[in-house]
Amino acid sequence: MPTCRLAVIAQYLHSKLNGALRWALFLSVASSATLYAHTQTAEHKQEQAAAEQLRFVTTNAEFTLLHEMGHLLIHELKLPVLGREEDAADQLGFIGLFLIYDRQQTPDFPMRLLDVADYWRLEWQHTKDPDEMIHAWDSHALDEQRFYNIACLAYGSDPENLEWIIEMTGLPEERAFYCQDEYEQAKYAALWFREHFKRSPEQPIKHHIRVIYDPPPYHLDGGGDLLEKVKASGELEAVAERASEFFALPRNLTLRVTSCGAPDSWYNINSGELTLCYERIAHFKKLARKLPRLNPALLDPQAQ
Repeated sequence: MPTCRLAVIAQYLHSKLNGALRWALFLSVASSATLYAHTQTAEHKQEQAAAEQLRFVTTNAEFTLLHEMGHLLIHELKLPVLGREEDAADQLGFIGLFLIYDRQQTPDFPMRLLDVADYWRLEWQHTKDPDEMIHAWDSHALDEQRFYNIACLAYGSDPENLEWIIEMTGLPEERAFYCQDEYEQAKYAALWFREHFKRSPEQPIKHHIRVIYDPPPYHLDGGGDLLEKVKASGELEAVAERASEFFALPRNLTLRVTSCGAPDSWYNINSGELTLCYERIAHFKKLARKLPRLNPALLDPQAQ
């Protein structure tokens, strides 16, 4: 075979080989870039979900605290209550999210309202032991009722901008029609009692609400981390301080964070102590993982 033909064939094979190598290299780089982008997207989703779950836990801990603070104020200030005290405490707790923190000015405040409603949806829908069931004769409303009541107040607080809450919660139009009125009634009642029972500027602050943190239980997973986060937030101290400054309390009171053996909270009229259980805060964290909008893995297993 002539040398010139061998040279042509060699050049042809060399070009083909280089092309194949370049193509393989391109595919490798493209695959790596796609994998990297997917990893980055998955990590971003996980970080966002973690932040939203923390918001869910924090907001529901605040609502629980404000609910129990409602009981405290009802008994310590002898507030008039029409209807069930538990319903009144729910409304005081919900309106308290507006009045105390003024968070309607922050972008994520509507989602915080939805977090409170969705907590009661999760309580209603998850399986309970017989001793945890709320019965029709109980002083508390059924979990399903509390879900719709809170969803209604959330929507009613700003119907023009929060119409999406109707779709997100499944709130029936027949109830939604009256939600703005319900919200205005609850807000008026809260403002009325604040105006009539507030401490006058001339009155000295004689009594305070003291915050006490007991050690978290050893069996509670992440208990130490939970304690540090609760302390670092300063939320409990802020609520206690504002209540102490705003109202003329008749005696010194206590807000205690402790282990109760169950996800609970209550106000003891005799001792003047409000108890918030570590187990309840941990329960919020557990339920947050069951809410699809806060856990992408429930919607897309590949997001894990």
